[in-house]
Amino acid sequence: MPPNLQIQTFADAQAFLFSRFDLERTMNTSSPDTFKLDRMRQLAELLGNPQKKIKTIHIAGTKGKGSVSSMVSQILTNAGYTTGLFTSPHLEHLGQRFCINGVPCCEESLIELIQQLVPAVEEMDRRDTQQTEVDLRPTFFEITTALAFLYFYRAGADIAVVEVGLGGRLDSTNICEPVVTAITNIGLDHTEILGDTLELIAREKAGIIKPGIPLINGCTLDGPRQVIERIALERQAPLVSLSTDIQFSPENDSEIFPLLKSISIQETCYWEDLTIGIPGQHQLANAAVCLGIIHELGKQDFPIADQAIKTGLAEVQCAGRLELIDSRPQVLLDVAHNPNSVDALAQFLTQHFPDTKLHLILSCSKDKQYEEMTRLLIPLFHSITFTKFTRNPRAVEPHVLYQSAVTACNNLASRTQTESNPLTAFQQILERANENDLVVVTGSFYLIAELRQQALMLGN
Repeated sequence: MPPNLQIQTFADAQAFLFSRFDLERTMNTSSPDTFKLDRMRQLAELLGNPQKKIKTIHIAGTKGKGSVSSMVSQILTNAGYTTGLFTSPHLEHLGQRFCINGVPCCEESLIELIQQLVPAVEEMDRRDTQQTEVDLRPTFFEITTALAFLYFYRAGADIAVVEVGLGGRLDSTNICEPVVTAITNIGLDHTEILGDTLELIAREKAGIIKPGIPLINGCTLDGPRQVIERIALERQAPLVSLSTDIQFSPENDSEIFPLLKSISIQETCYWEDLTIGIPGQHQLANAAVCLGIIHELGKQDFPIADQAIKTGLAEVQCAGRLELIDSRPQVLLDVAHNPNSVDALAQFLTQHFPDTKLHLILSCSKDKQYEEMTRLLIPLFHSITFTKFTRNPRAVEPHVLYQSAVTACNNLASRTQTESNPLTAFQQILERANENDLVVVTGSFYLIAELRQQALMLGN
């Protein structure tokens, strides 16, 4: 990066960020220094350690952490707190990673924040040239993490909800000083980085557990659950477990938007008749983890009225998570990108659209378990179109996805096609589908990002 880089426009700001090493785009972990917190701590120190000045809720997990983060943020906002929310990746634009009270950061604020970050990044680059032992050049995600903490601090946020990017123990967000931590469910994802067993992955996620800081453990699988509980015990972190301390009863399983008839936490907190604004019965467990967090916050000078909880859960939205567009045909957008989330999608479709003709548009990243994902999805669909997202180099070629599906189901040729352009694939499916059919777009955040605006236009 040239010294004294001038950021004048949003295009300048984006060019600066995207010039940095970006694991989200490459998944290249060849550098031994990719996952080390010392670099992140140095960068934060140059900025005045804003992460130490914000009360933070830190949330990790293989699946569900984005939904839980959105639920907690909405409840806190409805309770009157100025609430920051940091999630990744973004869908349509960078500012969606950094929200305050649900409103994404605007371009003007991003320009100003990056202008403030540039001198610190240049100093880190300068330090890197003076030694050869470790790579001190901040990455894209480290810079955006620092930007989030700086933004929330400058905006006077009462509290911030921070979603882990990858893993937990060595994730850039793990420099925060949380008041509550939470881990959602554990599944096999990013195995080349986090480990190839659920127990190893759980250990990495459990790296966010801090001594004496309450943990909500949403993992119910034997093996990884015990790993998390053991680390919580070692660090003397008070534990609220979904397996033993939270009891909930669904109202019924026929509604697209799940209903909680009742939920209690450690027999001290109790709520009834809660509607969750994100579709899917798997959101019941996510809502339970969310309420576990709310329960702990209530002990720490964050009183939250029951009405804020009820309206917050009902109003929460999470773009791209079983997002149903009311059009003809209907379109369902889901960012499911690992077998756990794809299985939840398959169950949702089987439960709520058993007699509907379904059409699939699928694209996946090379580092994902796309063979297992296709195996779970293929039997449900009348037609399948394999495509590839275009704004990220990690996409699997459509013909590779087709080959991975051949062994999963018979008679593929009559109902399967490949189309390298996702917009073309979407238009072709819309032309062939009947108005009572359902078009399902899934497999990757990046595919949803490229097609979401086109889908939303159908519902207007």
